[in-house]
Amino acid sequence: MAHDPEVMSALQQRVAERQASSLPQLIVEELERMIIGGVLTGGDRINESSLALRLGVSRGPVREACRQLERSRLVEFRTNRGMFVREISVEEAAQLYDIRAGLFRLAGKLAAARVTPEDLTRLRDKVKALSKAEASTDEYYPGNVDLHRDLVALAGNPRLAELYDGVSKELHLFRRHGLETAAARHISNTQHAEILDCLAAGDVERAGELMEAHVLAGKERMLAAARS
Repeated sequence: MAHDPEVMSALQQRVAERQASSLPQLIVEELERMIIGGVLTGGDRINESSLALRLGVSRGPVREACRQLERSRLVEFRTNRGMFVREISVEEAAQLYDIRAGLFRLAGKLAAARVTPEDLTRLRDKVKALSKAEASTDEYYPGNVDLHRDLVALAGNPRLAELYDGVSKELHLFRRHGLETAAARHISNTQHAEILDCLAAGDVERAGELMEAHVLAGKERMLAAARS
């Protein structure tokens, strides 16, 4: 795989700035970025030697990062074959969507009770940025993930955020599939704006309903894409 020299240089600089004890976490973040960005997809093998060379580190931190991702169910070890990005079935994905919808609903109810005008300004700016990115899945999807994380963070419940993030990471491949068309991305972002209006109004129950419905709409798009 070809890599932009400037991107590689910036990435290696980030690695160099980290202490050895934090290297595995940086590598975890890089692998997650590659999965979110669609560079790695379900079933892809993670080449530890190639990744270590790309990052300019030994294979030890890469192995530790892979073990961390295995515990979070993003990757899996296959005997005599190595580490692979985990694949999940459509049925399991649908179940995870239902769990994620419930968590997002709770986050919406909690967020509506504590959101500030400053929060809303920041999030509306992100929705505007997503509007400009609707033409491309590669541009839209990472921003969509970031916005959802911010919405959950507004709940002020770190354990809820941790649970939501864990479930969401397992669904990255399917979530991307549900946003492959410009029409789907536009609908998704229109719903984001509606959610923010509801949060601004402080409507706890309605905010929860809209955020749950937003995830369930993504589930239906995923199922439709899987059937096609």
